[in-house]
Amino acid sequence: PWSDAFSMQQRSLVIGGTAVKVRQSWEKRSEEDLEPTGMRWTGAAVWDAAIVLSEFLADNKQLVQRKRVLEVGAGLALVSVAAGLCGAESVTATDYTTAVLELATENLKTNLPEMAEAGNATALPLLWGSEEAASSLGKPFDVVVGSDVIYREDVFKPLIQTLDLVTTNESIVILAHKPRGLNEDKFFFWLRRKFVVLQEHQP
Repeated sequence: PWSDAFSMQQRSLVIGGTAVKVRQSWEKRSEEDLEPTGMRWTGAAVWDAAIVLSEFLADNKQLVQRKRVLEVGAGLALVSVAAGLCGAESVTATDYTTAVLELATENLKTNLPEMAEAGNATALPLLWGSEEAASSLGKPFDVVVGSDVIYREDVFKPLIQTLDLVTTNESIVILAHKPRGLNEDKFFFWLRRKFVVLQEHQP
């Protein structure tokens, strides 16, 4: 069952023909372990949308090759790892909590050792909706990726504000999500007020 994969301490995957190992922390979470978002489990395991987006990048390497890539709501940083394997110049995985960022850092070092050693694969904190937090990441990114980041209506506008702050008119944003009936249509309505949606893919 799907819950077995979530409870694994280490998840083994194959992305674009390359073996990837991702450290998870589901077994260490309790009902009291709230994240700043008010959620308990978002950064504890690899979610399906992250795998889908990673495979999409592996099939479309040209989107990230020689690009500076930012992952928002990175969790365990699988998509950042995939971008690095696809030839990104640098990958920056971002999330909220220290515990999640520590695991993201470990996963980057495990799967992208040379990039991590050179400082080109990093995990950093990022508060959505904060101009100061966005500017702390440096110049805007070429590509921004995110998976399953549309999980609560009250984060929709802060996320879009952050996407706007970390990009230019030449940047590409690639998002993957699993519809859960959480008023996602509102997010995409607001997103279209800031960005041009070039393509949508549905299973």
